Amino acid sequence: MILIRVGVLIIVLGGVPAISLGQPAALDPRIDTATANGVEYLRRQQSRAGHWDYRLAHDHRLGMTALCGLAMMENGVSSEDEAIVRASEVVRELAISSDQTYDLALAILFLSRLQGTNRGELDGLIQRLARRLEGGHNGGFWSYRVPLGTSYEAGSTGPGGTRPPGDSGGFLGGPGDLSNTQFALLGIWTGGRHEYNSDAALEALDDHLRSTVNPDGGWGYRPGIASAPAMTCAGLMGLAIAASRPSLAERLTSLARGEALVADPVFAKALEKVSADARFIGSSTDVYYLWSLERVCVALGLSDLNGLDWYAIGAESLLNRQLPNGGWPPGSWQSLPETCLALLFLRKSNLAFELDRVLRLPGPKRENPEEIESQIVQAAETTGDDDIRVVVRQVDESGFPEITLDFEVTRPDGAALVDADQDDFRVTEYDQPVEILRFEAPTSREVMETTVVLVVDQSRSMEEENRIGALKEAVRTFLSVMPIGSRVAVIAFSDEIRVICPFTTDVRRVQASVDELQPMGGTRYYDAVVEALELIASQSGRRAVLAMTDGEDTFSRTADLDATILAARRLGLPVHTLGLGSEEEIASDDLRRLAAETRGQYLPARNADQLRAIYEELATRLGQMYRLVYQTERPLPDGTLRPVAVYFRSATVGAQTEVFIRGMVVPASGWPRLFLGLIGVLVGLALLPGLMRRRSAARLRVNR
Repeated sequence: MILIRVGVLIIVLGGVPAISLGQPAALDPRIDTATANGVEYLRRQQSRAGHWDYRLAHDHRLGMTALCGLAMMENGVSSEDEAIVRASEVVRELAISSDQTYDLALAILFLSRLQGTNRGELDGLIQRLARRLEGGHNGGFWSYRVPLGTSYEAGSTGPGGTRPPGDSGGFLGGPGDLSNTQFALLGIWTGGRHEYNSDAALEALDDHLRSTVNPDGGWGYRPGIASAPAMTCAGLMGLAIAASRPSLAERLTSLARGEALVADPVFAKALEKVSADARFIGSSTDVYYLWSLERVCVALGLSDLNGLDWYAIGAESLLNRQLPNGGWPPGSWQSLPETCLALLFLRKSNLAFELDRVLRLPGPKRENPEEIESQIVQAAETTGDDDIRVVVRQVDESGFPEITLDFEVTRPDGAALVDADQDDFRVTEYDQPVEILRFEAPTSREVMETTVVLVVDQSRSMEEENRIGALKEAVRTFLSVMPIGSRVAVIAFSDEIRVICPFTTDVRRVQASVDELQPMGGTRYYDAVVEALELIASQSGRRAVLAMTDGEDTFSRTADLDATILAARRLGLPVHTLGLGSEEEIASDDLRRLAAETRGQYLPARNADQLRAIYEELATRLGQMYRLVYQTERPLPDGTLRPVAVYFRSATVGAQTEVFIRGMVVPASGWPRLFLGLIGVLVGLALLPGLMRRRSAARLRVNR
């Protein structure tokens, strides 16, 4: 039965390739105009005090202000815009005393979007509001109100961070419903990205959804009521977010979680129901439902539902209903909330912030993984004389105008060539020969400084197959093979990052720090690599970062793949990436790219023995590096990226690399005389006021 469900789901998802969620080109200008007009409508509706008002059984000034501000920011309005600044003051003030589920959830979403990062000054308030929200659920179900002032809200938790028994007794404000619950879900999930422990609440929600699903795969407003399209979307979103809760994120990769979800018959049937409901979208379809559909499709990366372009159909429906004043007509709710939800739909806003980082539905399987594995990109490599290969690993311009290159040389069989001398190499910059000033071979008597940062994974998934034990033994092997006198530091990461050993030549101290590691938490891989780069930046000599992980990044707060690559390239440092596990467990494409674009190597290990061999190989290679220093023919620090090549003997193709020279960009021919003249005139004008003041002062003294 499960296999049948999975087959149907793959058809619904269309294989879920790497999806671009762009809209058809013909819709673009209409959507841009509609969203611009909608934002201006919201501006006009804002009070001078900064709030927007809305009443529906209760006063929802807080929720309406947060929703309007969120819709504006999602549609390009800066967080520093006066309208957002005034709205933020209202939200902060009212959220402190609110007991409304809708309002609190929207306040959390607004504050998180306002802050823009996972760590900041608003974290404390977001955490408190999330705990207050959690205090209002009854078996994973929420009503309109939540209790205020509980011990849990104040930060007093029971075992494992769960809500203490007795803090909430039943529902407040009427029986629970899935509409309140889906808003609470978004608030709870977003709070979890700001160090609030969302695990218990999401687990309770998951249990509730599974126990109340209707036979057709959908959910109603309350248990026992017929399925409704918007509520089915809410249920599907709940299953996806619950599958990404922290306790699972620590143990499974995003792809593994996605595969488990695909194989889940409840999820599969719910997605079938969502796809079937979407075929009835028409000119008057409820905006609240369209927003619910958009939210779950964007979060799961679904550009279509069984061939149906849900976005194009929904956008057309919304565009045709927009009023001349820029708003949308009242529907289930009044014009103001309908306008906000329409704007969120048109912008394809992902309010399940960062869900795509920890949950990835499977795409088409690779047909030839062995062939892909053989296509690993090596940094700046080429074949030369007698098929000898040169690979530049590090470029250092800190001694400018002298440039230092560290590189490897290998024979056709992959064995290192360590006995070449200076006369065997030629260097060019801008295709012009440059003089080699100094040269060191691996066989040189002089000890070459070697500095390494080991970045090691201690996330919860390292418990599996005793990977943490394999890591400890691999580091032991690495330290025994490292060049004599090498300086090593160690950074360990889970959902926190620690420098567990500063730079030292004491291998016993390094090993002892690694031996104490125990698996815990999630994976902040990119943050850890960037910290390693900052740690090693001030060191001299031959430098490298060896960054190992058994999964993929799920918890980094400040860095991503592109930021990490940029940080390494700015320093001219190689990042060697080590992936422990299967291709499905690790983000192998990202690890390959990080290594290739920083002159490093990507080395996958499928088991503990391979991991030890890889660490041994890397340590050996560090001791087999050549170093040469040349002086550039362009000694002006001109802010350019200069192409450099290293040739072995008579090779016609060199090992290509680049060196960035800090400074102001200067034309190769020098500055034109007219430009220099203009600079002189500007300098004169800048000095003129001071000269005039001094002359005036001198005249006053003479007159006295």
